Amino acid sequence: MSDSSTSPDSTNTGLRLAFLGVVVVALFAALFARIWFLQVLATEEFRAKAETNQVRLVVLAPERGRILDRNGVVLADSEFTGVIRVNPSQFGEGDRELVLRELERLTGEPQEVIAERMDDLAAAPFSFRTVAIGIEEPLLELVTERSLPGVEAAWEARRIYPEGSLAAHVVGYIGAQPAGWVDDHPGASYLPNDRIGRAGVEGLFEATLRGTAGTSTVEVDRENNVVRELGETPSRPGDDVVLTIDLELQKAVEFFLDEGLREAQGRSSVDDPRFLYPAYAGVAVVVDVRNGDVLAMASFPTYKPEWLTDGITSAQYKATFNDPQRPGPLNNRAVQGLYAPGSVFKLVTSVAAARAGVITPRGQFVDAGSFTVPVPNGGTFSNAGKVVMGAVDLSTAITRSSDAYFYSAAYSISTLEGQAQWAIQDAAKDFGFGSETGVQLPFERPGTIPDPAVKKAIFEAIPEYQNEDNTIFWVPGDTINMSIGQGFVTATPLQIVNAYAAFANGGTVFQPNIVSQSISREVDTAGDVTREFGPRVSNTIDFSGVPVDVIREGLEGVPLNRISRAFGLVSGTASTAFDGWDHRGWGIVGKTGTSESDGINKVLGRKKEDNAVFVGYAPRDDPRYAVIVVMEESGFGGTAAAPVARKIFEALRTLEQTWEEPEDLPLLAAEPVGANCPELPITVLRDATIDLVVPEGCPFGEPIPVVEPGTADDEGALAPDSPGLLTTIVNRQRPPPSPSTTAKAGERQRW
Repeated sequence: MSDSSTSPDSTNTGLRLAFLGVVVVALFAALFARIWFLQVLATEEFRAKAETNQVRLVVLAPERGRILDRNGVVLADSEFTGVIRVNPSQFGEGDRELVLRELERLTGEPQEVIAERMDDLAAAPFSFRTVAIGIEEPLLELVTERSLPGVEAAWEARRIYPEGSLAAHVVGYIGAQPAGWVDDHPGASYLPNDRIGRAGVEGLFEATLRGTAGTSTVEVDRENNVVRELGETPSRPGDDVVLTIDLELQKAVEFFLDEGLREAQGRSSVDDPRFLYPAYAGVAVVVDVRNGDVLAMASFPTYKPEWLTDGITSAQYKATFNDPQRPGPLNNRAVQGLYAPGSVFKLVTSVAAARAGVITPRGQFVDAGSFTVPVPNGGTFSNAGKVVMGAVDLSTAITRSSDAYFYSAAYSISTLEGQAQWAIQDAAKDFGFGSETGVQLPFERPGTIPDPAVKKAIFEAIPEYQNEDNTIFWVPGDTINMSIGQGFVTATPLQIVNAYAAFANGGTVFQPNIVSQSISREVDTAGDVTREFGPRVSNTIDFSGVPVDVIREGLEGVPLNRISRAFGLVSGTASTAFDGWDHRGWGIVGKTGTSESDGINKVLGRKKEDNAVFVGYAPRDDPRYAVIVVMEESGFGGTAAAPVARKIFEALRTLEQTWEEPEDLPLLAAEPVGANCPELPITVLRDATIDLVVPEGCPFGEPIPVVEPGTADDEGALAPDSPGLLTTIVNRQRPPPSPSTTAKAGERQRW
């Protein structure tokens, strides 16, 4: 038997160990080789890659605040939508044609439309321009996958206006930035393609609505791939802005204004019956006389903010905003439109003439249809249509709108010495004319209250106005023209209605509010008021020595037909428009105006027609609301504007039943001047059985009845034992009788 040898199992184990050793050595060799390569051979390459990595600051756009009406109805909001944006500055050779072709294929939009949006001159240079909106998610992903040069697909917060064109001029719109916007707002983190508020509240309250942008710090490689996130500061949403506008009233005002303009377009011109009134444009504003809140503001023609927010082509812009039949739809005529106020300015002239002492409240003036300036070559100024009105006083001159009465008063003012000759200018400035009202809307214009310096500037700017010797000076005719709201006087509708609101509330001139407050939308403070606009008083008018009651009486007569014992039947210039109105329950006080328009209507190629104006306040005995209606090239104020105002007052009377009363303010009510004279039914004034006592200073048309107990017999004598129906009125309001004012028994008082 031989010695034992190595077993097969031992041999296999050795071979395995040897093989494993070789593998381990090979792996370590490869590892060391790789380390050597990375540390020695590839050092420069990786150093270059590391150096190309950059830290970038990404701006996180904030959520824009909403715009709400006074009751919380949303007028402007934001929603996310898919968009495709193009930056032409990133195109290489041939890229433009490729992008246009591919985007047409993907979106269905014609190449010419995409190209026009791409070349939008209103967009900031080198910025992305939105060429398609409302894109669904699958198409967004498809556009992203195509990786077209200079093209990006993303979700974007898009501004929407749920109520369409309602209150468009108040709300405004957002659009592309003007040139230099980013540089002008260095700390606001704007990007070149951010859209901003461009008009209305959207524009003026841009910072409030936009909120605060956030930032995210990331590291990216040279292909703009995010390597890591380094930190983030979240954005803060913008505040909601609450308006003073009541949407239901706004709807009514816009509807009635549009309806009134259409009706005016169907009437023949008084000056030339061959033509109809153009009535292309108009304004209507409602303010609360107690605090200055603007409750409605309409300007026609109007527009839909979405037309500009979503982007618009040049052809679309021209067709929409350059239509001669709908001029200036982007202009808010309530604060930007400058009009000759016409006869509604007679309120100012009345106050000025009384202050200057050139009129007395009951002094009579014989209106012969015109007024001739009593100086050589003084010129003659006529009433509208050269209508002869006969004897008038201040009250009836306002009610019937006697130009001649105010021409005479203005001439008397012009002859005064020193500052007194500028009484009309001073009174106008007291009411707020000639300066901005301060309403929270952009682009407000101050209007013009003329004086020698203003006239000189106008004449120097228009050489054809100058005379042969090139001298420019103020003449009585300038004061006379100004007295009836013509000549160089211009005002915005908001200024006019604000002046009448001040007269209604006793002399407090407010800076109108169209924004009441802003409200936080941040999680921790949601619903908190961040800013509040209370009533803002800009001036208090001193009515000392001004016969406020007589002026008010004249304005009260404008929508009425009334009997005056001195002047007979006095028909107000708006009496037809307010026929059947409940004057006792909710009386209206106001004034009509028909103002001349300078220039030529370029569409029709003829002289412009007159503008129609009505401004007033109500209720008469407890003034709460002032309304103005201005209708361009629409004819007479009593015919065109007053009917629209009546419908607005009707809407106010209905809607106010659902409104809360505003906080009481310590307004300085004007003290009545003269006797307290009751209003009497026409049937009483015509009753021959009633003897009358007229207190000194009372209107001739509204004397106090004196009825002793007894009834009239067939011949008008009083039976001694029958009760008198008006005894209560007499006992409450009759002053002590005097020999000079008491009628003899059996006789009527005569004047």
